[in-house]
Amino acid sequence: MKVLITGGAGFIGAHLARAHVARHDQVLLLDNLFKAQGAADAEFQQLLTHPNVRFIRCDLTEPLRGCEDALAGADVIYHLAAINGTQLFYEIPYQVARTNVLATVHLLDALACARPKRLIYSSTSEVYAGVEPLGLLRIPTDEAVPVAFTQPMPVRFSYGTSKFMGEVLCAQFSRQADVPCTVVRYHNVYGPRMGRRHVIPEFIERLRRREDPFDVFGGQETRAFCYIDDAVEATLRVATTPACQGALVHVGNPHEEIRIEELARRLMELMGAHAEIRERGSRSGSVSRRCPDISRLTALTGFEPRVSLRDGLPRTVAWYQRAPEPAPAQR
Repeated sequence: MKVLITGGAGFIGAHLARAHVARHDQVLLLDNLFKAQGAADAEFQQLLTHPNVRFIRCDLTEPLRGCEDALAGADVIYHLAAINGTQLFYEIPYQVARTNVLATVHLLDALACARPKRLIYSSTSEVYAGVEPLGLLRIPTDEAVPVAFTQPMPVRFSYGTSKFMGEVLCAQFSRQADVPCTVVRYHNVYGPRMGRRHVIPEFIERLRRREDPFDVFGGQETRAFCYIDDAVEATLRVATTPACQGALVHVGNPHEEIRIEELARRLMELMGAHAEIRERGSRSGSVSRRCPDISRLTALTGFEPRVSLRDGLPRTVAWYQRAPEPAPAQR
């Protein structure tokens, strides 16, 4: 199988690439190395030494030129390239929205002639962020829950709107180019090498610094976390299951919903840290609960998550405790 992964140096992308390499597939990775760890870390460099892996450094915010031959004949294309990380939604919202939309437009323009057999688009549970105030957010959340962005001003919507626009673009491209497309909405995937702009690695880094008091935003909010190994297995099943063509599916773990304050306490226990938790209120646009219904995914592929927080959190903590100090963020 010939596989192309945009965002191949990123969190899900690199884990997914390793899974395909284990299947003896040919893997082409595209990435602009926006995140520092994608450029420098040993795990990614080791991945690139495999004879079945090819890497092209490119910026999808610019039209793809000179890559036509590399794109042609792909059995599956995973479009994962995006600026992600909750902190970044608030810090650089324009860059988040612009990058994510342009990356999708330019990839689809390039694929018009490449004729891939399958397209998997990586979306997000953030598309539901606007429906809770309207009383439309069911928990667990299934794929029939409507998407609504009440107004364009909330900075957190920079990510969710850009990913939903990508869903629209991929759906229309699929019809026009006759390329089967599946939209995967990931729900709070975590694990080793996910960067430092998400809640779990952010907490770990701050606990390494022994912050006290320990500030927590949205401590009473809940999230259902899905370990990266489960997310990758689910994604592989989606990509290799004909019944998933044209479908919209949730990937997540509905069994691991936890309050953010309790998450902080569990990480403190794992790391031998003791600090006063100080609640700082919810961030603008953040939902009070997030937990996916994955019954459609299970019905189509047979997937069931296997890694609990009890197992996944220690693995994640151990990786970050071994990792070097983060390099300065690239802008």
